[in-house]
Amino acid sequence: MGLKQYKSGKKFEEELCWWFANRDFFVIYNEKGATGAQPCDIIVIKNNFTRLIECKNLENSRGIFNLDRIEANQFMAYNRYKKCNNSAFELAILWRNSVYFLNFDLLQHFDKSIDLKLIQPDIPNFVEET
Repeated sequence: MGLKQYKSGKKFEEELCWWFANRDFFVIYNEKGATGAQPCDIIVIKNNFTRLIECKNLENSRGIFNLDRIEANQFMAYNRYKKCNNSAFELAILWRNSVYFLNFDLLQHFDKSIDLKLIQPDIPNFVEET
């Protein structure tokens, strides 16, 4: 990952934290450490409901997100989280100023990529809302 991609990804993570915080969620931001590996980027909690969120920034114009961008440690964290009877482990993708949330349970239904043009965004006009 290049420095530009890292900075735009970090910016999205921080903006999504603010988006949730402004909607009265308790937010934990897992900034990347020296190794860059953590189970997810953000944990949000509201009304005793917890969501783990892995953030990805998609900068291609085609809207195709390649699933190989999800790291092995993130799938391991998802599997462990699910084994503990939890289900809200989500992939948040920023593309063209909209955010798409996909539960990790749904990722098994895609082959190698996700065409975001076929999915309605969960947060359209994201930057204007932060």
